Amino acid sequence: MKKIIALIVLLQLGIIAGAKENYSKEGVDIIALKENIQNGSSTRHQSISADITGNTLTITFNENVGIAHIVIKDSNGVYIDRENVFSTPDYATFFINDAGYYRMDITLSNGEQYYGYFRVEP
Repeated sequence: MKKIIALIVLLQLGIIAGAKENYSKEGVDIIALKENIQNGSSTRHQSISADITGNTLTITFNENVGIAHIVIKDSNGVYIDRENVFSTPDYATFFINDAGYYRMDITLSNGEQYYGYFRVEP
C-alpha cells in the first residue's frame, strides 16, 4: 500500500513539475485570446512584444494599436499591477518584486484581448 501511495505522489509531483515547465519559457509569448477581424485585418499580436529581464517586465507596442489596458496577476490570480497605455507606439514597464509565475492580460480599445505567461527568477 505504501508503494502505491508513493507512486501516486510521485506522479502528481511529475504532473505539477510539467505544468510549471510551461511557465518557464524564456521571454514572453503574446497570445491572442480570440480572433477579432476588424477593418479587414486580424489580430495584432505581432505588434505587441514583451521581455522579462530580472524583475522588470517591458511590454512594447510596435505600431498604433490604440489604447491598451494591461493587468499583471500572480499565479494565484491576485492583481499585482495594472496600467493603461494611451498612445501607441509606446511601451509599459512593470517592476515585479517577488519571484514566481505571472500572467499578463492586454485588452485593446477595439476589444482584442491578449495574454502571456512569464516567470521572475529568485
